[in-house]
This record gives sequence, C-alpha cells and structure tokens, in this order.
Amino acid sequence: MEYTKKTKIVCTIGPSSWDQEIMKQMIEAGMNCARVNGAFADRAELEKVTKLVRDISDNVSLMIDVKGPQIRLNKFASEKNLKIGDEVIIGSSDQDEIYPVSYPDLYKYLEAGQKVVVGNGDTELEIKDIRDGKMYCQVIYGSILKPAKGITIPNAKYAATTLTSKDIENIAHCNDLNWDFVSASFIRSAEAAREVRLAMGTKMKLIAKIENQAGVDNIDEIIPEVDGIMIGRGDLGLQLGLEKVPMVQRMLIEKCNNAGKPVITATQMFESMITNPRPTRGEVNDVATAILLRTDSIMLSAETTTGQYPVEAVKYMTKIAKEIEPNVKAAIIETNTGGPVTTEALTKAAAMMAIELDNHIDAVIVVSRTGRTARSIARHGIKQPIYALVSAANYVRELSLSKGVNRAFVFDKTQKDRDAAITDVLNHAKDLKILTAGQKILLISKTPYGSREYFPNVFEVIEVT
Repeated sequence: MEYTKKTKIVCTIGPSSWDQEIMKQMIEAGMNCARVNGAFADRAELEKVTKLVRDISDNVSLMIDVKGPQIRLNKFASEKNLKIGDEVIIGSSDQDEIYPVSYPDLYKYLEAGQKVVVGNGDTELEIKDIRDGKMYCQVIYGSILKPAKGITIPNAKYAATTLTSKDIENIAHCNDLNWDFVSASFIRSAEAAREVRLAMGTKMKLIAKIENQAGVDNIDEIIPEVDGIMIGRGDLGLQLGLEKVPMVQRMLIEKCNNAGKPVITATQMFESMITNPRPTRGEVNDVATAILLRTDSIMLSAETTTGQYPVEAVKYMTKIAKEIEPNVKAAIIETNTGGPVTTEALTKAAAMMAIELDNHIDAVIVVSRTGRTARSIARHGIKQPIYALVSAANYVRELSLSKGVNRAFVFDKTQKDRDAAITDVLNHAKDLKILTAGQKILLISKTPYGSREYFPNVFEVIEVT
C-alpha cells in the first residue's frame, strides 16, 4: 500500500485557489484544511469557500482566522517612497493622512524611543516624539510604506479587545456554515482564550495563534484552554527578534505534543513559491525541521492565496513530508494530556505495543467516538498508519490537523457484543480498502468511563482474513 503522509497541510485560500480545478488539485496533492484570513473576508467569500471545498470533499476542514487586536494602518491614498532618516507622521484620526485605523488612540500607550515595524518587517520606524495626538517617527529601515499594512510595536503594553465586531460577525457566520476551527490572533493569556471561546459557542474548535511574548510566557495556562495552537512565526519574529523564533518554535511544538494538542507551524514556509515553481533549499530545510520537531501541521499562506504555484506548493510539502517522516523516531511521551487516566494509560500502552511489534503490526485502527484516543496515540510518532473510526463527520474533520492519524472515517454503528463489534470494524475497514487479508492490526476501542454505549472495550492484535 502506498505510503500516506502523516503531517497535515493547512492552505490559506484566496484568488489563486478560488478556481474549482485548482482546489481539486490542491486537495488531491495533500491539503487537509482550508483557512480563510478573516481580516479581508466578507460573508460572500466565506460562503464561496464553503461551497468550493464542500463540492469536492466533506473531509477537508475549514478554518476562519480572526485578527483580533492587530493594529493596521488606514488605506491612505498611495504607497510612500522612503529613505533612511525621513520623517513619517502617524496621526490618530481620519483627519490625518496616516493613522492606525484599528486603534486610533494608540499614541496614548507609547513613548519616544519605541520601534514601529510595518508589515512583515519591510519598514521599521522609531518614534522620536509624541504630541498633539501624533507620533513623529524616523525611518530606520525600508524604502516603501504601503497602505493598510499591519504594524507591530515590540514590547509595547496597550489594552485591546481580543475580538473585533468583524471577528464576531465572521465567527457567527462560519458557525452557521458548519466550519470547524477558529484561529484567533495574538492570544496572550488563558482569559483571552476564554473570551474567544465564549463568542464561538460549542460547535467549532479554538486554535490559539501565539504571536507575541505574552503568548509565549503564558503558554502553560493557554494550552489547557484551547484545542490547539498555531505558531505565528511572522509576528513572533517582529516581536521577539528573528534569532529567538527557532527555539520558541521548538518549545511550543514540544509542549503541544506533551499535551496531546495539535500544533500548526506557519508563516513564510515556501515564501519564494509565490513567484517561483519550486522552493529554495533553505525553505525545504525549514519544512523538514518542523516535521522532525513533530509539528502536527504545516501551513501555506500567500503561496496559495496570491501565489502563482498553489498546487506545486502543496505537492512539494507532501513530497518533503513523505521523505522526512520515516526518520522521526517513535518515542513514548510521558506528560499527561489532561484526559482520563484510563485513556492516558491505554494510549501509551498502544503506542508501546506498536513500537515493540514494529515489524508485526501493519496498522492501528481506533474506534473512538470523538477521535481523541486516536490523536493521543498518534502523538507518540508510531510508524504504523493510524485509522480512526469516529461517530460523526465533524470529528473526522477535527482530526485533519493531527499528525499520524492517516485517515478518519464515520463509523456510526453501535454494538454491545464484543465479537460482533470486531467483525463490524474489520468488514467496514475492508470496504474502505484500508485493510487487506493477511495484515495484522492493533484494534483499540474504549468506552467512555461509566458508559456502556457506542462500543465495547477492545485492545487486541488481529490478523485480517
């Protein structure tokens, strides 16, 4: 059977990927989750992307990215040519040529000497003076100031709501459209995560974007409050300094692996493929490193929104994943996921059996109502493919961010008799063509504590006949 990648791929959707044939090719190439940047999307675009993806696949998940307290400049008339030493005046209202449209009174929280980084670091200013509601800045680096760009003020402390009214509107509409994930920007505390979850309701899952020092410092309190995290390396680089990002990335991946929560590594993974048909050697190494560090998912942004080669970018990510994954050594992760102790013990035992019987078990099948048991086993990095049989389609899509769960399928049968249950699973797996006669599988199912519903407890190596 052909090797299926374990690492998941998130693709941001935009003009380059709005064509149905392009979308179909991206999904066939290995895309697992479609993300939309909520800073620019309206209701019509959200509906368009929903139909575009769902017309092709019910298994690809949908993620809305909400921008929260990101500071953005207004859409002033045209980009400004700059040279080092020039003065740039940032005002505080629409009476000023340039001002922070999302946070007009920002000047109240800043002081002379602070840096103002525009976009992804293309332009850097230094505040020289603040008076009469205006920030008088000097150009330190860069040659162009573009309108509507986000700005970052490293180490600044300013109050901001976690969600804007547009964010709340987008979340509500995506809820109605049965989207799967909300990725929330600049989550800096457990309280901020709870604020977003309150606006989300219960249907969608929360991915916290870690993009500043506060988010890094408070990661241990954030992880229990969310369903996964995204490492926003662009803003982390602006906030912390580029040289600090690699070790922060390593730490965040490790903590999510320990907790059994999916982690997405994002930003500029294949930046050169916006205009080139293949990535650079450095970019290939960057993706490979994230996989070796055990990230669950890798993400494409401009490469698949405005880039010229969206399908090729996905193909290269899949190609790298297939090459690198066999070199990731399986290892039992001892840290508790916070789930029931019985599940923790079961999943560690399952992973240990798969590791010890590496050449004698061909696949692992997990019958799990929500997929959590399958995700917990997968975090140990076992070599065998893991197939999850879950109770509903939304749980299939939730596993689209979890590495190691090769495929998930809806299995809505309930069965109390153990032997009949095993027969049902094997027949279903053969119908799905994920098993063939002669293979040996580790079959696992776990009834929720105190419940006799859904499926009996099974932990057994079985030869498929």
